[in-house]
Amino acid sequence: MNKLKFTALVLIFVIVLCQLLISCGDNTKSETSNSDNGVVNNANDDANDEDNSTVSEDLYAYPEHNFSGAVINILSRKDGWADGSQDFDDLYVESEIGEVLNDAVYRRNRVVEEKYNVEIKVTHVDDPNNIILRSVRAGDDEYQLMQEKLIFMSATLATQGFLYDLKNVESLNLDAPWYNQNAIKDLSINNKVTTLGGDIAVSDKSGVIMAVFNKKMVVDYGIENLYETVRQGKWTLDKLYELMIQTAVDLNGDGRMTIQDDQWGLVCEDYAGWMFSVASGNRLANLNENGLPYMTTITEKAVNDHEKIKMVLYEQTARVGTGDSAEYERVFTENRSLFAIGMLSQFTAIRAMENDFGIIPLPKQDENQQNYVTTISPWVSRFIAMPTTCGNPEMVGAVVDAMSRESTNTVVPAYYDNLLNQKIARDEESVEMLKQIFASVIYDIGSVFNWGDIWNLQYQFINGANQDYVGFHERYEGRIESALANTIEAMQQFD
Repeated sequence: MNKLKFTALVLIFVIVLCQLLISCGDNTKSETSNSDNGVVNNANDDANDEDNSTVSEDLYAYPEHNFSGAVINILSRKDGWADGSQDFDDLYVESEIGEVLNDAVYRRNRVVEEKYNVEIKVTHVDDPNNIILRSVRAGDDEYQLMQEKLIFMSATLATQGFLYDLKNVESLNLDAPWYNQNAIKDLSINNKVTTLGGDIAVSDKSGVIMAVFNKKMVVDYGIENLYETVRQGKWTLDKLYELMIQTAVDLNGDGRMTIQDDQWGLVCEDYAGWMFSVASGNRLANLNENGLPYMTTITEKAVNDHEKIKMVLYEQTARVGTGDSAEYERVFTENRSLFAIGMLSQFTAIRAMENDFGIIPLPKQDENQQNYVTTISPWVSRFIAMPTTCGNPEMVGAVVDAMSRESTNTVVPAYYDNLLNQKIARDEESVEMLKQIFASVIYDIGSVFNWGDIWNLQYQFINGANQDYVGFHERYEGRIESALANTIEAMQQFD
């Protein structure tokens, strides 16, 4: 460990100790924990972007480097998915065009390039994972960094030892506030950090899961202020169910509910069952104290929670599910559903909706659960990784750290201002809720690696008629544990 990092860690310890001494008599906030699912958070605290600049100046001195015009080649996914909402450029743009987020990315890169005498280049492809696979097998250092959907990098590249353990890159301040600390904690199998989320690239937020509600229907049905319901900790599955029943209507009076003709309390895809499970404090898998994964699917809490989740999701007169996200987005925009559940990227499709909508977190299991919790779709959120063929990881790490640091005060505020305030969120309360949602994200490592197809099995149970939660999962326990053991064995080979 270099002197700079040692000094930073000492300062962090002193500040944390002081904060603990100051707050030791304050019981207004506390943490919740569950030994089975590992949920420990203060998810109701807002993400405070403005504080990061002060922390960085006080604790993380900006190192001096001159990389003599070296080129950092980044491979990034660009596949046209989800109405273009996934394809905004958060790593590189050619020039300023008068658009807030674009110009923030441009200025950040120019600052880093000039400070370190380096050139940043990004190549966009529709399948970076396979290109890196071939590149590493060939021993090719063509790309020093990659941006890809989390599940592809983790389940394929990391398990084959093709991604650098970023804990070994001293130029990266992994404990800095510009990195996603929950992701580092939740995804570090065998204590290896192979992927990074954080301020460098806002596309890691595209897969964050949340709820939206129709403001007109709230007024029409005399429903309470839902933002205030969230603030008071009363936004629960029971409250959601109550409002679903209240607002579902057979509009054409034919005695049956159809997605084409009627009004619903909730529209969502069927994998929302897993989302509600995580929001209730459960996970498919977790890491033990040694950084090794273990399954947490069958716990007493999970079994009990899924009874209510099945009731909410498969109340056929109040909720409609479909495998086509565009279909339920259409129902919501036509003012035929009070709520929709989905990912942030999906809700960019409803930004042209004429009637106003609001954004709130997923509901808690009940009011005894202290914090709101959400997660991401690993098939959507994009993270950063460094291939093991990178010839100069310390140089690349320094550039990543600088880009992340600069993004805290440029790209991240522009993201809120441009993508959220102007394109998705329509009021300050929704922006408040979005910051809270982003601060409450945990990462279910079981969904990221999908051992034995566990994520799809969870979906099948919630979507099906089977009511025996334990028996259903025990039927597939052998293949799940076998796949998990293979991952552990593979990643331990690369110590």
